[in-house]
Amino acid sequence: MKIITRLVFLAGFLLVTTVAGSEFNLDSLLVKSVGGPGAADIISNMTTYKTTGTVSLNGQPGSFVEYFAPPNRSYLKIDLMGFIMVQAYDGETAWQMDQNGQALELDGFEKREIQKGLYFNSFAYLFPNRVPGGRAYLGTTVRDGRDYHRVAFYPFFLDTIETLFDIETGRRHLTLGRLDELETSTVDSDFRMIDGVLWPFHSHMETIGAPLAMAMVYDSVIINADFDPSIFEMPGKDRSDFHFPAGAKQVSIPFAFEAGHIKLPVIINGTTKVWLILDSGASANIFNVPAIESLELEEAGTLPAKGIGAYEEVKMVRTDSVSIGSLTLYDQIAGTLDMDYISGPGPDGRPFGGVLGFDFLSRFPILVNYADSTLTVYNPDDFVAPDSGSEIEFTYTMKIPTVRGELLGIPGDFVVDLGNAFGLVVHQRFAQEHNLLEKLSDVRDNPTSIGGVGGSIGGKNAFAASFKIGEVLMQSIRVLLPESSAGLAGSQELAGNIGNRMLANFKVLFDYAGGRIILYPAD
Repeated sequence: MKIITRLVFLAGFLLVTTVAGSEFNLDSLLVKSVGGPGAADIISNMTTYKTTGTVSLNGQPGSFVEYFAPPNRSYLKIDLMGFIMVQAYDGETAWQMDQNGQALELDGFEKREIQKGLYFNSFAYLFPNRVPGGRAYLGTTVRDGRDYHRVAFYPFFLDTIETLFDIETGRRHLTLGRLDELETSTVDSDFRMIDGVLWPFHSHMETIGAPLAMAMVYDSVIINADFDPSIFEMPGKDRSDFHFPAGAKQVSIPFAFEAGHIKLPVIINGTTKVWLILDSGASANIFNVPAIESLELEEAGTLPAKGIGAYEEVKMVRTDSVSIGSLTLYDQIAGTLDMDYISGPGPDGRPFGGVLGFDFLSRFPILVNYADSTLTVYNPDDFVAPDSGSEIEFTYTMKIPTVRGELLGIPGDFVVDLGNAFGLVVHQRFAQEHNLLEKLSDVRDNPTSIGGVGGSIGGKNAFAASFKIGEVLMQSIRVLLPESSAGLAGSQELAGNIGNRMLANFKVLFDYAGGRIILYPAD
């Protein structure tokens, strides 16, 4: 499961066509949209700004604070009654801090989303020297009985963003956009003059096809505010929320490898014994509701979860401790879903308790040995990787390790997903774009559906002559091709998903701190 915590502002793509007017002065419209020439002068000389206000995320109330410093540094912190999320850009690196205080660098479409927001936050459409980008006037259109100017923006020369400006007032009104396979809609309103600059005091964003909606209401805008510029810098790792046995360099934890899943015995809050599936494809630990109901855990809001075929809304809860063998995670916020349909009880009769995801895997280097069903968990303070492995660098997509691979020599980005009980899953867009059904062999319908968070989907399977990641080449492998344009399988950014049936040919080391996966020969 992939928990979405990214927030999308002022990003869009509007599918409307009109004829552009050749005599229109775009500069005049954009200057008018911020309050006129005097406002543009104030913005050009602005050293910083700070905004504060209230936020509602999927109906959960909270507060936010946002900072900007020219030309290209931004910071946004949202506090949902103690459930805190941060996103920032330091001029080069985009990063986020999750609900459990872990900071990580963003890449791919997640970094692009932050850069697109920065383009507007920096007023780069007025001052191109701040961040790269372009713009173009596309003519006029009518929406809900009102006339609008249509303007296309190209922040960082990446995606095209199209925005509607009210013809009468010049104010920015509506932006329709895209977040991977999702469409987004953002409406700005309640414009007020603050120190000579026109500012929208209300912004409402919704997505189509996922349970994600957010409203932001400003209560203050401070131009040339004083604050510590170090907030833009990505913080180091927090080592205070887990216990590793004193003096030990590594610990060994046995697991059961059943039906393509790695099952681990876990104790929640010192009392409730369950089995959890190890899942690098989960951006947080997720508990199965029936297994933890007796704990009566404190709730901490909701977030949407992106599964293989669709989205579900996840309720977040607080735990005192999560113990895996001699290791313990403290003061964790985790998700909850009813997941009884995924797995039954474990080998010793413990109930299925959910999945162990990023919050466990990111704390320690972990070696998965499928042959002897053992995890070797290393002390992160003095870790040295064993020799003789093939190292593969990864970035993150929604906190999931993502590697560059080649299927039949065709490059693409693939997530490495221990929660995938199958082998190589090829996403629909990648398969269609490269006409894979004509290039694979022995194509047939799946005898069973592919299931997980978001439900089950059908599809086909086939043989691929080759798949390569790093320097490791695998030949004559069976791949799955789910038939879905939603959820992870419908991603416009990712080519596919590497699961346990493929990884089980190796011993696999996950080193999140080092941004690498190392494949070793199996025993």
